[in-house]
Amino acid sequence: MIANAPFMPADPTERFTVIFRALQRSVADNGYRLKIHGPLIVLIWNYLARQIARFARIASRPPQSPRIRTRAPKPVEREPATAKPKPPLTLPRGFAWLIRLLPNGPATVVAGAAARADLQLFMEDPIVLELLATHPSLGRILRPLHTMLGLRPPQIIKRPRKPRCEPTGEPKPRPKRPRPERQPDFMAQYKVNPDGSIDFTPEQLRDILGPPPPPVPPWHHPFVPSFDAKKMWRKGPRG
Repeated sequence: MIANAPFMPADPTERFTVIFRALQRSVADNGYRLKIHGPLIVLIWNYLARQIARFARIASRPPQSPRIRTRAPKPVEREPATAKPKPPLTLPRGFAWLIRLLPNGPATVVAGAAARADLQLFMEDPIVLELLATHPSLGRILRPLHTMLGLRPPQIIKRPRKPRCEPTGEPKPRPKRPRPERQPDFMAQYKVNPDGSIDFTPEQLRDILGPPPPPVPPWHHPFVPSFDAKKMWRKGPRG
């Protein structure tokens, strides 16, 4: 096991430093080979360096009690919206973002799998668990590192839930939302026969086909003679 290896110190702070110093070197050595953006490699290096320094600073303090954050009330007045400058380059986010950042390369094995296994063994050490019990603020450092390497944080470093505020006085009745009126069935207004045909009323036909056409004026009627032209032709002219 890595925890019993001669190069892995027993002190939690030194062991944390060894794990993430090796991760720094692996990302720096393999980042250029995998064509990762140079400033992003610098950001990862500086982020891990800050986490190492924070871990050492917090672990050297006397035991602390867990602190629950309270959200400050939002300001009512807001400044007018102005053109925001371009945001600076930041670290990626999401679960296992460092593993996904280095796909199909040697850094995935060296930087991701090795640091992930070392961190799992680090969190199982009884000395580390005792340190986390007396210094709960170390969870703020370890939680993003677990997410970065694709690990679920254990129960000891999970963020404590905020206590629920007990309701004071009688609860206010919640206003009921008006229900939308139910639309009638479209085919219910027609009489459908068993064979599938529909019997329309005159009013329904008028709504579907529209009003009847206007009457045709007399001068548009076809000419119909009032006498039989054939009989008159047979008789011939009188004389």
